[in-house]
Order: sequence, then C-alpha cells, then structure tokens
Amino acid sequence: MENLNKQQLILSRIQLIADISQTAQCNSQEFLIVMSLISELARQALPENLEDVIPCDMNETEPH
Repeated sequence: MENLNKQQLILSRIQLIADISQTAQCNSQEFLIVMSLISELARQALPENLEDVIPCDMNETEPH
C-alpha cells in the first residue's frame, strides 16, 4: 500500500511539472531541465528490478 501511495505521489509530481512546463512556454534550456526532472521522477517510480531491462527499439517495425 505504501508503495502504491509513493507511486501516486511521484506520478502526480510528474503530471504537475509537465502541465506547468506546457503552459509556461519554456525556452529550450528550461525544457531540458523539465525533461530531466520528469525522467528522474519516473526512474524513482519504477520498481528496482526493471532497471536492468533492455528497452526495445521503438523505431523497429514488426511485419504484420
């Protein structure tokens, strides 16, 4: 339960930062800072065992 509350708090912070940055019309340097903050908060929300997972290449297309 505590882990769920922590994740909800982190996701709420991510959403707040993203909403503020969208309405503030950040310059490119500020945008990079915002993305860094979001990235760090998202990393905290992920379970520790997912850190070693190799992300898939989203640019690769699979034949259907």
